[in-house]
Amino acid sequence: MKKERFAFVCQEAEAGNDAFVKHGSSKEEGVVLSCSTDHLVVHTAEGKDRCWDFNECEELSRSKDEWPWR
Repeated sequence: MKKERFAFVCQEAEAGNDAFVKHGSSKEEGVVLSCSTDHLVVHTAEGKDRCWDFNECEELSRSKDEWPWR
């Protein structure tokens, strides 16, 4: 993910909106809970919290109905 999209995803998450990402190597998907300087804290569909480098992620488009833990 590019830095500009990382900033957008973080703004969405901080505003209380759902922002979804996928980790490149593990293929895990999750909803962004928060962000740090260059990492995303993500809650995965399997119920685990992860911290991922934004460079290793891609933004996903999901509706609330498509997300299993909602």
